Amino acid sequence: MSSEADITKNRWSVIPPAALVEMSVGAIYCYSMFQLPLSTLSGVVCPAPDDWTTSAIIPVFSMAAGGLGLASAGLGSWVDKVGPVKAGTIGSLCWFSGLMTCAAASHLHSLPLLYLGYGGLGGAAWGLLYITPVSATMKWFPDRRGLATGLTLSAFGAGAAIAPPLIDFFTTMHFVAPEFLGVASEVALTTLPDGSQSLTSDPSTKVVVATASDAAKVGLPEGVYKLGTGDSGATGAFASLACIYGGISLACSQFMKVPPAGWLPKGYEVDEDSTAGTKIGVPADIAVRTHQFPLLWMTIFGNAIGGLALISSSKMIMTDIWGANLPNVVTASFATGYVAALGSANSFGRLTWAIASDKVGRKNAYSVFALGLPVMAGTPYLIKTAIESGESSAMLPLGMFIGGSTFVIANYGGIFSILPAYIADLYGSKYSNSIHGAALTAWSASAVCGPMGLAFLRSRAERNAIEDLVGNLGNGKFEAAFGTSVNNMDSLIESKTLTISRLLEVSDPSTIDPTPTLYDDVFYAGAGFIAAAAIANQLLKPPNVQQLLEKSRKKIK
Repeated sequence: MSSEADITKNRWSVIPPAALVEMSVGAIYCYSMFQLPLSTLSGVVCPAPDDWTTSAIIPVFSMAAGGLGLASAGLGSWVDKVGPVKAGTIGSLCWFSGLMTCAAASHLHSLPLLYLGYGGLGGAAWGLLYITPVSATMKWFPDRRGLATGLTLSAFGAGAAIAPPLIDFFTTMHFVAPEFLGVASEVALTTLPDGSQSLTSDPSTKVVVATASDAAKVGLPEGVYKLGTGDSGATGAFASLACIYGGISLACSQFMKVPPAGWLPKGYEVDEDSTAGTKIGVPADIAVRTHQFPLLWMTIFGNAIGGLALISSSKMIMTDIWGANLPNVVTASFATGYVAALGSANSFGRLTWAIASDKVGRKNAYSVFALGLPVMAGTPYLIKTAIESGESSAMLPLGMFIGGSTFVIANYGGIFSILPAYIADLYGSKYSNSIHGAALTAWSASAVCGPMGLAFLRSRAERNAIEDLVGNLGNGKFEAAFGTSVNNMDSLIESKTLTISRLLEVSDPSTIDPTPTLYDDVFYAGAGFIAAAAIANQLLKPPNVQQLLEKSRKKIK
């Protein structure tokens, strides 16, 4: 039997397997890497009429986040009961089967299967594989809670940094270019009543017309491509990742352990009234009814919503905002690097903020996150400056945007690495896992509101931009370009034939591309939520733990 000294010395061995489990499920943050291949399953080079819209696939990430919230809130006590090995094993099987279901969804072009795979099974895996390692490591490090959660959860962020190039590699490996029929000016096309297009010489041959900006995203020439040929690479990428991440998490889950009940590190002592260690803690059902819990909930929700909107669509945001101004700089590989950079910032924030919070305190650390407010609120002005200054002067605003967004995501990462220790400070660590699960419903709510809010605001701005461009184009030019009346604009938009990029090709050369401004309202909304979170954090005061414990004892009696 191991001595107390041996147990204390060997407690560091729990960190590597816990970190690797977190790293494997951290890839779920990189959903934005799949948005292009998922939205071009049929068209491959650009969206086809039957391809899923951005608004249809963005909520998949929100559903996964909802799964995280439900799993962490509903299964927190169960994880404490069955232990990390069993919980981690079940979570790993959910993660593997979820990614394989996504592969089937891509192959069969089934949106419900995608929601089931990434949103349902992936969300359940996210919840189990996120809270289980954190719970295990915190029980080993009551004396260094911030460090323990920081080391573990920084691996979660690292997983989000490692995954983008990995996803890009497998997507590219399985990508098959569609059949090229020629440049648009040399191919006679007919616009059908449903808004789609076909060859005039063979109406049964449906086609998509890729603009220069569309084609550049997949490294192909602009022109006309035969619909139903090629492969966007999504199916193969999902299947490959299922084997890699499912295998890593399953293997490492077998090595996650917890210390004996009541154990404390050698030389570390706590008094009877302390919330440190594993003996003292407010039960979750009482903690969530304190007035402090709603304030903590709002602090998490408000700080997370802007970061989640950015993370869920980071590759698309980078390409839309900066691709038009700096087409030779902001390439597909550059955008992938940006997604990886945000993952690194997430990892860096989780580690550094967790360690710093041991020194400055959890509340003070959360107060610093309010600095994200001017960053979010000032981004639309930064974008406007870049558009007005032209390509020659857009590099500085681009650098400022990258710096500001990585700062926001570093703070976002800090929210969650500090949170377990913040909860333990407020309510004790004995039931912190269950309280942590309940608190993560705030994150789930932000993950629903953030991405879906982004999808709504972007779609509204895109529709307004298209209507403005059509109005400036005039009926004559519109009919010459699209082969139908402007009265059929709705069907052309629905079939994805009428887009901003195609309208710009037939508009006056001096027409300014409105795409970079599609996210202005998203940034303003994010700034407002950060302000609300800052106020809630300032109002949050520690509860009287002894009174709550006495209340718990009376309830048991």
